[in-house]
Amino acid sequence: MTAIGDSTGRVAVLGAGLAGLRAATELTRAGLDVCVYEARTRVGGRARGEWVAGHWMDRAWPILGGRDTALAGWARDVEAGDLLSPLRPVQTSLLRDGQATPVDGLSLVGAARIPGPPIWERGKWLRWGRLMGRYAKQLDASLPERAADLDYRSVRDHVALYFGRGALEFWLAPEIQGVYGDSVEDLSRVALLLHAKSLGIGERRPGAPGLPRRPLLELAQNAAERFEVRCATAIQRIDERPAGGFTVEAVDAEGSIAPEHFQAVLVALGPTEASRVTASLLTPAERDFFAEVVERPAVTLSVALDGVMNGLPQEIRIPRREGSAISSLVIEPGQPGGRAPEGKSQLVARARDAFAARFREMASDVVAKNMLSSLELAMPGIGDRVLTTHLGRGQQPFFEVGSYRRLANFQRVQVDRRILGRQLYWAGDYLAGPSFESSTRSGLRAAQALISDWALD
Repeated sequence: MTAIGDSTGRVAVLGAGLAGLRAATELTRAGLDVCVYEARTRVGGRARGEWVAGHWMDRAWPILGGRDTALAGWARDVEAGDLLSPLRPVQTSLLRDGQATPVDGLSLVGAARIPGPPIWERGKWLRWGRLMGRYAKQLDASLPERAADLDYRSVRDHVALYFGRGALEFWLAPEIQGVYGDSVEDLSRVALLLHAKSLGIGERRPGAPGLPRRPLLELAQNAAERFEVRCATAIQRIDERPAGGFTVEAVDAEGSIAPEHFQAVLVALGPTEASRVTASLLTPAERDFFAEVVERPAVTLSVALDGVMNGLPQEIRIPRREGSAISSLVIEPGQPGGRAPEGKSQLVARARDAFAARFREMASDVVAKNMLSSLELAMPGIGDRVLTTHLGRGQQPFFEVGSYRRLANFQRVQVDRRILGRQLYWAGDYLAGPSFESSTRSGLRAAQALISDWALD
């Protein structure tokens, strides 16, 4: 190990969420000396949760995509592949008038059978394949800014123009609301197209969604065993050194401040915190980018239930017209060695965007009580089976129209600064998308850029 005070060959990764841990995994594999800083007491970011009476209580929406190849590949690399391979299949239903109807929005034939949209609109849905083929070359989950030229129309306008308004309410919004929330009208159509491609909507072999076999946190913990991680250590600031490299100033749990030197820094923090700790390093264009990043509150409620609800895991989507504070919920029967014990069930509900915004400042117990009341209205009698609950609250990026053009400008600035020798890199969901897969891809991309620059020195 290089001695403290000498920056040669040392890399600081700020943030031990999935983006930071994925980056650190790749950097370590390339032979670099990596130190990860995490302000919280545990690694994992949104993948964190807690075990309560044998139930894993998620703090974020748990369903993964069947085509989450970056996440699955990383899991294999850190010997956690059995978490995701195979995913536990999830049956999808749409709740209307108190009745849950099974739906298949991944195939065009299945989408045409979804109840709700006007009959005369359904024929337009056959345009989907042709449009996706037209945009295919611009849609890259690892390089989302490639689609910047498409970033001039909202999801509302795009879907109304090509498919009819019923397609948004009953088909496409429900397909993406687990990741982006239910108020997606002002989302850039690029976000819709990228997520639809990741699911394989309309393709012959779409990627069916599913649940991890065990908590996703285990992937983060396995990865963190491979490098130095300093938890409960908050970054105060980063400064460039006249001789090259950076000084990272952090405060540990005991209040000690220990400046350290690194040749390169990879920032995998949320956008607000990332811009704060790097304030002295940012160009005006970078400051403008961070100032314009949009985030929305995201609220989930994990519920441990007595008894088995169904034979298979089930995702139930609730249209806004139902008047529920919940937009989606997933019910997972227990199984030996799984996320819920055999003979019991686990439920995760995602709050509607309007509810999350309205209750942003409310105490967690008040929020949980209101969500349980809405859950009882959607599923009468379920309140009698509740064993315990766990509320998850956080922020997630929202890619409104113009976001991908701003992202393209930001990435051009990064190329210019790297050419000038600045070894500062960025990773996070605000650069790629709010899913676990997107965070993983962002971390891998940042690490590969750093390794490439290092090889040129």
